[in-house]
Amino acid sequence: MDQPSWSIPSYDCPSIFDDVCRWLCENDVDQQMEEISIDSYIWDQSVSNNSSDVCAYVPYELQSSVVHEDDAIETESCLGLENLLMAQAEAMGLGQIKLAEVIQNCVSQKASPVGLALERLALNLFKSQEEEYLKQEAMKIFKKAFTTFYTVFPYGRLAHFTANSVITEEVPPYVETIHIVDFDLCEGSQWPPVMEAIAKMHKSLIIIRIKPNQDHDSQFEQTKRQLCSFARSIGLTFKVQEMDISQIGTKMEGKEFVVFNCMVDLPHMGRTRNRNEVTDFLKQARAILTKNKGIITFGDGEECERMKNSSDFSSFFNKNLTHYKALYESMEWGFPSNLTEARMTMETLFVAPFISSKSWFQKWEEQREHMALQMGFGLKGRPMSRESFNEARELVREGESPYEIRIEGQNGNEMVLEWKGTPLVRVSAWM
Repeated sequence: MDQPSWSIPSYDCPSIFDDVCRWLCENDVDQQMEEISIDSYIWDQSVSNNSSDVCAYVPYELQSSVVHEDDAIETESCLGLENLLMAQAEAMGLGQIKLAEVIQNCVSQKASPVGLALERLALNLFKSQEEEYLKQEAMKIFKKAFTTFYTVFPYGRLAHFTANSVITEEVPPYVETIHIVDFDLCEGSQWPPVMEAIAKMHKSLIIIRIKPNQDHDSQFEQTKRQLCSFARSIGLTFKVQEMDISQIGTKMEGKEFVVFNCMVDLPHMGRTRNRNEVTDFLKQARAILTKNKGIITFGDGEECERMKNSSDFSSFFNKNLTHYKALYESMEWGFPSNLTEARMTMETLFVAPFISSKSWFQKWEEQREHMALQMGFGLKGRPMSRESFNEARELVREGESPYEIRIEGQNGNEMVLEWKGTPLVRVSAWM
């Protein structure tokens, strides 16, 4: 993998993310999307030398729903598919597995990787052979797809910007070292703006990555090198460490400013995390913040509020269906129509991992056995600043796009990104 070129981001406005993305990859976004489109086109050639159709690898019966005569037919098709999906969820909830399988086969006849949002969603719900093939091919251009996804869509950028604003606003003037305990470091794309801000404060920074129970992040060493290289370029005294969650409390002396940052299930991360691990992290954070000054920043792409108060699986399933249908539609909005393959690549890599009827059923069963994630744990909500709110609205071009930013929660401590009224990402802060 090529070494990214890191430019110094300016922390003063949402345009910092242009710099972050230049840090992630040297090529500009338009070129990246064109390259992804070309690579996606090559997939088809590997399947059929006689056809350049993007659906070359999709069985004929799955293509039947792609072409629609008019909006009325599209609406009827979606309603029929949605009814089938809800019937399948109801059968699962009642334990009627054979019936659920029959309905699932009917859904497969209407699913399509290039159809409407609901048709694309349905394809991923049951992890068909076509979906697995798409994933294998998409992984070949992961770096380009990641950079494009993070740059084009606001989900990760909004979460990172909101959390970073809270962190830099709360750093006390008297501390010399800031500790950031990061639940999931990923590619490290969140931290360059914070690093630059702390360098300007003439303070030092230690980022502690929580070692996962299973090594989800095989590129940790590369991310660590890149962060350290960037720190040197801006004159920041900086370290990256890795610890088990149980070690964190023994390392804090009661004088440092500690940030506990948890970004979970955001689309650009492309993977889910066990909610029990999230709960353990937040409990440990609360215990340490009783002895140290600090803050918790929490970004949630699964929007855990919708997991509560679902008395049956059908209700839980419908909430998830609404959420991911909105996510698919938001990705499609404004995306160049000639880059359908590029969008499909990003949907496969970054959205499909969150969509599975089987995993949704498991989550619903888990929430029945355990209490839903209780944010705060007795801590006080830290209000979002008016400046951050206005800059977030500018980031998503509120008023010019269907995106909307809302402030909710305890003391106005939650910033929510919505698509036509459906929450996509929720970011909160606690002290």
